[in-house]
Amino acid sequence: MSDQHAAARQAPGPRSAGPAHTADPADTVHPEPVRAAVRSRDPISQAGVTAQLDTVGPDEPAGTRPVVVAGPDDDPDILVIVADTVDGWLLAQLDALTGRPSPRPVLVVGQLDDTAGLQAIEAGGLSLVRRSESTATLLREVVRAAARGEARLPTDLLSSLLIRVGRAQRQVLAPRGLTILPLSPRQLAVLRMIAAGADIATIARELSYSERSIKNIVHEITTQLGVRNRTQAVAHAIREGLI
Repeated sequence: MSDQHAAARQAPGPRSAGPAHTADPADTVHPEPVRAAVRSRDPISQAGVTAQLDTVGPDEPAGTRPVVVAGPDDDPDILVIVADTVDGWLLAQLDALTGRPSPRPVLVVGQLDDTAGLQAIEAGGLSLVRRSESTATLLREVVRAAARGEARLPTDLLSSLLIRVGRAQRQVLAPRGLTILPLSPRQLAVLRMIAAGADIATIARELSYSERSIKNIVHEITTQLGVRNRTQAVAHAIREGLI
């Protein structure tokens, strides 16, 4: 056999592919958790709310920003203040946070009517949950919203406070770059254009949406404001100081 043929026979074949590379779980990027502290004069209430914050509900979507209870050496993003009523102690807690970027307050209050709700809002309590309505899922979502700079109120309280909240929006929230309105920025943009006299086609073109999407947004607006049509929505929003 020629040397050439021998070399051909001895030449190594193509290397087999190694095992497929699998992603290391350590390489996965996880959302930064929201660190929340709890403050209450009642140790039992404090323990109960702390347990809710520590509980991940079965209906929480995958990939949701986690909420963790801040340790004693942590700087919390959110301070959950638990009280029976909007009283002097609670207002003093809010006053101590005035002018500070963090922690942002979330209030869990036992008795919360229109007057108490507005008093809390004007003092800087921009996210409120009734103690009787507080569940782990709701509380954790309100905490996440507060961390995003969004304010939350119980739906029925928000409806009854619309007139008074218009003043709070202009004088208290707007200077802080926050909103407590029942409409999203996209809905407000559509409503402002309707108020300026724009039709559906113009709004769709200006906001780069389809006309069908704009009609859906208008339907959302009228439903959330409890009115029948665009004209009533604009009148309601102007009257209540929403736009």
